[in-house]
Amino acid sequence: MNKKYLPFFDQAKKLGIIESEITFQKSRATSIDIFHSEVSSFSISDSQDLVARGVLNNHFGAAHTEKVDKANIINLADQIAVNASLNENDDPAIIFKGSKKYRKKNIYNPEVDSVSVDDKIKLLLDIEKRLKSADKRVSEVSSVSYEETYSEFVLMNSYGLDLSSKSNYFYIYAEVVVKSGDEVKTGYKIFLNNSFKDFNIDQFVNDVVNDATRKLGGKPIPSGKYKTVINPKVTSSLLSFYMRSAVAENIQKHTSLFEGKLGEQIASKKVTINEEPLKNNIFYTYFDAEGVATSNKSFVEKGVLKTYAYNLSTAAKDNVETTGNAGGGGSKIGTTYVNLVLKPGRLSEQELFEKIQNGFYLTEVQGLHAGLNPTSGNFSLQASGFVIRDGKMAEPVSLITVAGNLLDIFKDVVAVGNNLELQTSSTSAPSILIKKLAVAG
Repeated sequence: MNKKYLPFFDQAKKLGIIESEITFQKSRATSIDIFHSEVSSFSISDSQDLVARGVLNNHFGAAHTEKVDKANIINLADQIAVNASLNENDDPAIIFKGSKKYRKKNIYNPEVDSVSVDDKIKLLLDIEKRLKSADKRVSEVSSVSYEETYSEFVLMNSYGLDLSSKSNYFYIYAEVVVKSGDEVKTGYKIFLNNSFKDFNIDQFVNDVVNDATRKLGGKPIPSGKYKTVINPKVTSSLLSFYMRSAVAENIQKHTSLFEGKLGEQIASKKVTINEEPLKNNIFYTYFDAEGVATSNKSFVEKGVLKTYAYNLSTAAKDNVETTGNAGGGGSKIGTTYVNLVLKPGRLSEQELFEKIQNGFYLTEVQGLHAGLNPTSGNFSLQASGFVIRDGKMAEPVSLITVAGNLLDIFKDVVAVGNNLELQTSSTSAPSILIKKLAVAG
């Protein structure tokens, strides 16, 4: 245990706070934006936060400070005592003693830090230059940016639990505007990784420009219900909203689509939804916000809802074990997923098109937060995509609205693609084929 935090635990005991916990998080974010061959913005921000929680008279108290010195560390215990006496929340107050086994792995890549800022800027300038010359229809490179995140996390408690992790990753984002006559479209691409060796600049530039140019000539299609292939990005977004209903707190508040459906068929047999926090990627985490060891698990298996997502408090209310999905910090621990995955199938996206023969390929939706009701699952969203004709992607579609219900989307899955994509939300999904989607042209 880090000795500099021992005065906190000593002071907590003196105040009658027998169970206590302290977490320390340090982060650094680097942001670079390029516009018209110049650095339009550049920033490096550092932050640190020390959060303490403790149980006094069966009530939680919490406190935090950004200044980590002995006086402030000791003062955290005093603040906990005051805050616990004012806390009228009846949620169970639990400090976790520790799991039997933790599967620690180092995912920090020092290469990200070893590449100089100048070299990162040179890379962005090169991307912008290549985008400008990639296609004569590119009228503007509206954005080329780089975002880098580094974080450290430490969790210790009065039971002797001592956990730590360190991680880093970056993403490169580019967006272009293309013009043909009076028609204007945009396209973008995000590269997410913690290794520059995996970045292919030619492929990246081609994907950005292609995402924009292929939308030119887009028109509405007649209103109706279409067999539809949904691309990985849209599927991931829908999946994130869908799985909010598996959060136990939402079940307990009666705001979930899955209430009373544990063990029941809620989706197509083609749908298996796993959480894989131990997956070897940039979001790997071996313990949750309460110090519980994480594990790979199925929430939905062949369409059957297997479990809800629990933290210690919501698990105690249902008299079950936590699933290790605690997230957040301070006095309010929430529930989160890390590496949520819709299990891929065997078919390529092209084979999904061939399976449909004629239908719709949904590639983009707008206004999910405003246009989707998480309690009812109903949605109505502005969208765009492509016609699928004779088993191939055909002309672009724009100025349409798609409507339906989240439960129906996942019940109507006919096939799942093999083109799994990891998003910045840590959610991964491939393309899916559904029986029908209502489209208003």
